[in-house]
Amino acid sequence: MSILMATHPVERTTARSGGGRGLLSHRRRRAMLAAVHRQTVAHDRDHLFLKDSRDLSATDLVDFRFALPHDDHDPFDVFRRIRWGGLFLFASPDRADVEGVELAFAKHPGFVVERATTTTRYGLPLLRLLGLGRRMHYFVARKVKLIQPGERTDRFTFQVALTRDHVPKNDPRGYAVVKQVPTHEDLLDRLCERHPDADRSMMSDRARKLVDKIFPVFLTREAAFLKILQRDLPAHLRDRVPKLLHLEQDSNGMVKKLIMSWLRVGGRPLKQIEFAHQAATLLSALHESATIIHLDLRLDNIVITPDGVCFVDFGSAVRVGEDISKNPLLDSLFDEMMSTSQIQRLLGKMKSTGKVTSQFICDAHGKVDKAVDLFYLAMQMNKPHSNPDLAAFIEHHPESEEAQRLAKLTDAILRPKDPNRPAFTSARDLLRGIERVEQKLQESQGSRDGRVVWVKK
Repeated sequence: MSILMATHPVERTTARSGGGRGLLSHRRRRAMLAAVHRQTVAHDRDHLFLKDSRDLSATDLVDFRFALPHDDHDPFDVFRRIRWGGLFLFASPDRADVEGVELAFAKHPGFVVERATTTTRYGLPLLRLLGLGRRMHYFVARKVKLIQPGERTDRFTFQVALTRDHVPKNDPRGYAVVKQVPTHEDLLDRLCERHPDADRSMMSDRARKLVDKIFPVFLTREAAFLKILQRDLPAHLRDRVPKLLHLEQDSNGMVKKLIMSWLRVGGRPLKQIEFAHQAATLLSALHESATIIHLDLRLDNIVITPDGVCFVDFGSAVRVGEDISKNPLLDSLFDEMMSTSQIQRLLGKMKSTGKVTSQFICDAHGKVDKAVDLFYLAMQMNKPHSNPDLAAFIEHHPESEEAQRLAKLTDAILRPKDPNRPAFTSARDLLRGIERVEQKLQESQGSRDGRVVWVKK
């Protein structure tokens, strides 16, 4: 995980406080940061580490942002720069500065104030012990929403946020994820924005159906799948999927809100081959042990935590062998999903252009099938940086031997020599293929390390 310390003043007067004061020296800034770091994130479970902003690009997302009065601290700008669950800390020698900025963040619905304005001292350790260090004030806010007011996105269907409700006492994160059916008004606004020429009353009826019938079906299924995963996955993989903590149902017994464990992004960066191996291992267990097909393994639904590669969002999942046709509502919903989902549309396009010839995978087009998960994971392991949230946690270099060997593996899966008898027909087959790539990479590395170079005198 990375922490951003703002090191350069900005020209946005609306995002400043203490406009009449001079800039603090770099040495003093670092001393203030060290002081608040000791009291806030030094003992964080996921080992947050300090990283100067000069080592980060303008698009890097960070887990912790530190700002002083002359740095940009507008809540809307800060929201865009930190990850979901990330912390913002503002400090100043002037208490009024801190209280003013704290109030702005308290009013922003995307943040919660974790620590109200607090006074501490910084400087030499001995002076601090004697109560003679410099006095400073600070507050801490956490980003708890995925999107901020006024923003729209197609990435998230449900309302998702962090909550302190129903968090186990032994969970050091102190937060869980709450996922609930959106309100009729919010969904209506989104539909009208997407279809500006449509009749609003018609859109209202559609939104009501989604809110009252369709979304609760998927949320109810997700709650059931989370229970199955904790029961049937191998014990060492259960921390790599969410745990159901609490649910609330409507008068018909359908889930309208569920609270689950927060799989917080973080941990050490993985090599591309590690990412592929861990994802294939989890998918193999998902299919064989839990007998669940995910059906939506986009990178948005893959998370990297200190426990490894994790999968989230099981609302579109099905049981292996489940006969959806027996439920008319489910049958129609999955028919529509199989024709409109991003994964199915890509599979159809690649099938029609000859980029996928494996009969096993081609037969899954438009169907609820394990081959859909195999197809998309084989694709995704070659483009891990397509999700910016993963870019800092997967080392991917397209020209490397590692990346090229994995690309060849994907091609062998999608375009086998004999399309009617493909060698890859399961997640376990994919895992074995990745393990063979690992072995070849080790042999290649060993050959380079043991090579004798003759020098002509």
